Formats: sequence, C-alpha cells, structure tokens
Amino acid sequence: MRFPVACLGRLVAIAVLGCGLAEIASAQVIERELRERMAPKITIAIAGFAPSIIDREDVGKLGGSILAADLKFSTIFDVMDTGMLPFDPASAQADQERVLLPGLNALKIQYLAVGYISSRGREAVVEGRLFDVATGNMVLGKRYVGDAKIVRRIMHRFADDIVFQLTGEKGVSQTRIVYVSAVSRTVKELFIMDYDGAGPVAVTGNQSINISPRWSPDGRLIAYTSYRNDNPDLFLLNMDSGRRDVVSAARGLNATPGWSPDGQWLALAMSSSGGTNLHLIPRGGGTPRPITTGPAVSVSPSFSPNGRQIVFNSDRGGTPQLYIVSVDGSDLRRLTFQNHYNASPRWSPRGDRIAYMCRLAGNQICLINPDGSGLQQLTSLGSNEDPTWSPNGRHIAFTSTRMGNRDIFVMHADGSEQRRLTNNGRDNYLPDWSP
Repeated sequence: MRFPVACLGRLVAIAVLGCGLAEIASAQVIERELRERMAPKITIAIAGFAPSIIDREDVGKLGGSILAADLKFSTIFDVMDTGMLPFDPASAQADQERVLLPGLNALKIQYLAVGYISSRGREAVVEGRLFDVATGNMVLGKRYVGDAKIVRRIMHRFADDIVFQLTGEKGVSQTRIVYVSAVSRTVKELFIMDYDGAGPVAVTGNQSINISPRWSPDGRLIAYTSYRNDNPDLFLLNMDSGRRDVVSAARGLNATPGWSPDGQWLALAMSSSGGTNLHLIPRGGGTPRPITTGPAVSVSPSFSPNGRQIVFNSDRGGTPQLYIVSVDGSDLRRLTFQNHYNASPRWSPRGDRIAYMCRLAGNQICLINPDGSGLQQLTSLGSNEDPTWSPNGRHIAFTSTRMGNRDIFVMHADGSEQRRLTNNGRDNYLPDWSP
C-alpha cells in the first residue's frame, strides 16, 4: 500500500505554486527514488566455479551460487541465468576468458565474473576475476586464500569487491545481523548471522534476558541490555576480545541504546529519575546527560547520519508517536500524526528516510521523511516491527510473524522481495544490521 504525497501531481511547479518546503523535500526524495528504480541494472554473467571437492563438499558449486545470490540481492546487477549463456560456464579456463567475451557482447552482457577454486592442503584458493565484456579488459583480479570452511565468507568478499569496483559503493555481502533468539521461555540470547541468514552463532550465553543489541559504527562493539545482574543494565561486547563491560547500571531501565555516528556516545532510555527518558552517555561510561525530561516514556533513540538529531518514540502526546530532538535536548518536534501507534524508528544511513513500526491494520513497517512527509507502507502480512537498515540504505531487515513465530525477514528499501532469514522454530526478533 502506498500513500499519496501532497502536491504529487504538481511536482514540476512546486516552487512556483508554493506547496511549501515539506513538499519540496518530499519531491526531491521521490525524484531520487525514481531515478534509482529507473536506472538500468548492470548485466553480468558468472562463469568458472567448476566442481571442486574439499572436505567432501563441492565448494565450486557453493561458491558460484553464493556469488550469484550476493550480486542479485545488491539490486545493482541483473545476473544472467547460466542456461542462457552461449557456453558452458564451468568450462572457463584461466587466462583464456577473453574467447568467451564476443558471445556475451552479442547478448549485451556488460561484465563477466569468473571464479576458480582449488585446494592447497586444507585451504581454499579462490581466483576471482572481472572482465569488461565490451573492451576485453580485466578490471578486477584478486586471489583469496582461507580455510575451506570459510569459502562462503570469501565469496561474500569477492561480491563486495565487484560492487565497489563498478559502483564505488561498499557492498553488504560481508555484513552481519545481530538479533535476539528465545532459547527458552525465560532465556533470550544474542545471536549473529550472515546478512543472508547463514551461519548463526550465539554471542551471549548467560542464561538470562539479553535484548536491544546495537552495533557500533566500526562494527567492533555491540551495545545491549542484559538482566544477568538482576537489573536491565547496559553492556558493551567487544567482538575482537569477547570482553563484556557494563556501561550503565543505574537502578531501573538502561535500554534501547543508539550509537552516535562517531561511535563515541550512546543514547539510551533510563528510568532512574522518574519517567523513562533519553540520556547521552560516553561509550566508556560516565555521568548520563539528559536529552528528554518529564513523566512520559521515551525510548528507541536513533541518530541522524550527521549526528545532530535523534529520532525516538514517546507517549508524551497521549499515544506512542515519533519525535525528533537535537542532541542537546533542544528543538523537540513531533514527527508522526498518522495512526494511534508508531514506534521503533531507525534513521536511514542516507539520511533521507526513517523506517518505523506503524499500526495500520496490524503492525507494519513504514517509511517517512524527516520532515513528516512521504509516508509509505512497506509490509502488509502478519505483524511486523523492529526495522533496521543495511549500511548502504538499500535494504531493511525486520521482525515478522507472518509464518507463525517471530522471525527475521529482509526486503529491499522499496518493500520488494521480502524473505525470511531465520527459521529455527524459536522466536527471533530485534535485529540490528552491522556496518
């Protein structure tokens, strides 16, 4: 379901007819989105990846399938079906790839990605190459070496290298998602999985309740709330060392953390001084500085990309709605007026949109511009909440009950191609996408 934007039919004459600054900003967002959707995808073929058995697994077939899936998910590429190619992809030979290019050029295919996987003891060696079909030039050539067990990770890196080489944009294939999984009725642990749902591993095991995980901007730390000490304290988990430090242990709530873009500060909800209000605290701990005050419940802060503002949800107006405030607590303004319940806002890395849970015939994922215009509903099946953006702003992960349990789903930022990432029979929720 899509909502009409004010003055949409008069975009060409917005400035003249005076629809106002909000409508101008909305028009600019729409123009950018239309430009991205209308931009032709880069056509690419994948070859090589001949059968290669390492530890009883065909890592050649695995590597080719992962590369294809990564490039398709990016929304940048149109990956050619191997059955449409004028040659057997597995027959590609190292240093003989250029003989394949004329046939691809005739099909208007722009690039050829080729991979060769071999073993060196217990290690896998991947030769990754990318050719410009029209010119015949090899525009990317890299060798990746690692344990055979990490072929999946190697292919994610190759995919991201291709994205960066052709667009200058960082890919998301090597990113991960942290989330809460209900191990039992009373135990909620944090897990991390690849962006595509593969390889979930537990990162807490304290047999307590651990919630609200948030990656630091450098991807080295995870802030989260844990009841391991019988109070909802805010912890930091160092992903390099495994060390866990308490950042805030004030009596009462220390929850829903949000990182500043420079990674030096955390905004969090605290209930130690009456009401539940947002506070700013150095990541190493210290004296919290209030951002909001009063008896209302204010939670779920998310910084703007420039670090100057925070979007959050509060019931200060009677029902949960989204608000924006400057980091020093000034310039508080209400963002949402539609519906009687809006929550869990997350600011896009691009700065132009805010994703949140909107109550429209159930809980759904919506987008809105920071000026309050451009409301757009992305989901319609089941109950959906907890949106989190990919670091390039092209995708959104979220929680949904559409298949029964709460599970982590992912979709493109326009709401297309929604699919499930977790499926273990447990409730999985509160995802956060790594940088």
